Amino acid sequence: MVGCASFLFLWCGLGAGVGIFLYGLHLISSYLEELAGPTVERSLRRFTANPWIGALTGTVITALVQSSTAVTVMTVNLVDKGLMTLEQAVGVILGANVGTAGTGVMAALPIRSLAPLFLAGGALLVLAAATAGKLPDGARGKQNCRRNALPARMKLVGALAMGMGMLLLGMELMQEAMTPYRSSPVLARLMTGLKFPVTGVLGGAVFTALIQSSSASVAILQSMAAEGLVGLEQSAYIVYGQNIGTCLTALWASVGLSPSARSCARLHLLINLLGTGIFLAAGRVVPLTAWVGSWTPGHPALQVANLHLFFNLASTLLLLPFSGALVRIAGDTHFPKNSSLHFE
Repeated sequence: MVGCASFLFLWCGLGAGVGIFLYGLHLISSYLEELAGPTVERSLRRFTANPWIGALTGTVITALVQSSTAVTVMTVNLVDKGLMTLEQAVGVILGANVGTAGTGVMAALPIRSLAPLFLAGGALLVLAAATAGKLPDGARGKQNCRRNALPARMKLVGALAMGMGMLLLGMELMQEAMTPYRSSPVLARLMTGLKFPVTGVLGGAVFTALIQSSSASVAILQSMAAEGLVGLEQSAYIVYGQNIGTCLTALWASVGLSPSARSCARLHLLINLLGTGIFLAAGRVVPLTAWVGSWTPGHPALQVANLHLFFNLASTLLLLPFSGALVRIAGDTHFPKNSSLHFE
């Protein structure tokens, strides 16, 4: 009975941390998307003619909006409308994988103690913006627009600061929830079951598909690594699976769309499956995990984040030269007859 209650507290603590982390991520993503929504779509359409430039565009945009899912789903929709080819989508999808890995690196930096400062400062800015934005009735004209610009900027900066604070606070809560279970035999047996490549990849994929966020899934893994509950070699298998699990959202979003859009979603899955296969094979010959771990010895959470970043960056460099072959494997490369390509 005590054991059940203990694990109930564990999952409650984890749930609170994940919820706060996800809301912080949503806050950052929604405000940046609102700020640059039309610009993001135009950039995806304009700067993707070359696969390498497309990958760079996908990386930058995903790092800005903090959501590879949003960028990938947007790419699927652009392909569905005939505004982007599958060849162009390859670079964007690979770049989005790289861009989202930056969240884990940022959250692993030793700045979690600054979470209250980010939250308090952000809240004060949002409140100040709300007060400054109240103008007298009947105010009109360009001067009024200029007066409104400052509160809008204050609100944006405040919301971003609060989002960052929630990311750091969520990471801290997840790690604290794990701390009492370092020596738990039940959790140890559970993690032992994930030490094999197949079970590790499958576990990471299923969990990420369930919570619909690779960033949150990686954050939980970082917390477990920081408490010594999972080693770096084992983390590598789970990270590979997390990249596969995040493909589910795009697959769902493509249901009912054109054949090209469905091929784009399959392309996303194919890329991550191939990356996983390459790394599993290479890991049997070259000590990749140990090499990545040597970058930041003594910092397991940062090692997991670096591993996630390295996996996606290396996969991009290895697979991008074969974008044409990837498109052929994924399926339909044609547009609907009534669609037209145009770039603004």
